[in-house]
Amino acid sequence: MENPRPEKVAVVDEVRAKLEASDAAVLTEYRGLNVAATADLRRALREAGGEYKVYKNTLVRIAARDLGLEIDDLLTGPTAIAFVTGDAVNVAKALSDFA
Repeated sequence: MENPRPEKVAVVDEVRAKLEASDAAVLTEYRGLNVAATADLRRALREAGGEYKVYKNTLVRIAARDLGLEIDDLLTGPTAIAFVTGDAVNVAKALSDFA
């Protein structure tokens, strides 16, 4: 990014920090979830030890590249990230309930 806006730099820094601090990260497509369902999913993931965030794919791509992660092929369409700290199985179960 040439002369990036401070807001975008802050988002890239946030994504990078969350990826570094997480034990796992699950990329999901959130197409078809309405606001209420997304709120329920966020609540379920929080209880399972995760956090569900939506970011612009371009900014996630930059943060991942900075960390040496190859996830470009996974960042297509409306993508959200479930950051996992602790037991990934509980987060996976919470995600599968919404699949």
